[in-house]
Amino acid sequence: MGISRYLKRERTSLEIKHLYTKMAWLYELDDVITLFTKKLVRRLILDGAQLRNNQKVLELASGTGEMTRLILQALRSGQLTCLDISLGTLSIGRKKMKEAGLDNAVNFVIGDAQHTPFIQKAFDVAICCYALDTVENPEKVIKEIYRVLYPGGRVSVGLKGKAKGITAIFDRLLWEPYLRFIWNCGTVYLTESFKTAGFIDLREEDRIRGYYRLITASKPEEPMENS
Repeated sequence: MGISRYLKRERTSLEIKHLYTKMAWLYELDDVITLFTKKLVRRLILDGAQLRNNQKVLELASGTGEMTRLILQALRSGQLTCLDISLGTLSIGRKKMKEAGLDNAVNFVIGDAQHTPFIQKAFDVAICCYALDTVENPEKVIKEIYRVLYPGGRVSVGLKGKAKGITAIFDRLLWEPYLRFIWNCGTVYLTESFKTAGFIDLREEDRIRGYYRLITASKPEEPMENS
């Protein structure tokens, strides 16, 4: 297997699963590696989700629990389900929530976001931080999000964007090769995929000179039946 394949973001779901399980320890250093900019992005994703009490929330690719903690603090009541393909990162997330006394407030599930184990119309909100640019087929994940959301449900995601200006130079020479080689992560363009899946009220916003992209959208309300 040539090294070029790793730099093209072409790993399979099984390879990604093994990768994140094996490298969970390095994932824990992600905030430091990203110069703490990812902390800002998590807050922005949370703002975009517009959480309310008593909602059923799905966090896809929950990783080691940093986004999970923020969601629980904002949700207060309701139900949170965390889905991740990697037992390694999910175990760290579960341990963190237990140490914080929050483990009873969240349900951890091992699974592939491309083929979730949930029924249709199971959640009010779906949140995903930095994973649609990592999975083998992000279009399948977007379709799954649409399927498991209630009509009127909301999705808020953050992913790698296309850096501009001086940031683009560092991105091209340093960050993008690192992300592709280590994490199978890279810039993806998903606007049309959200539209094709059926989402409406799509909004995109770039931050940190385009390095991060935030996307929010809604699933249409079901039309009222004629009386």
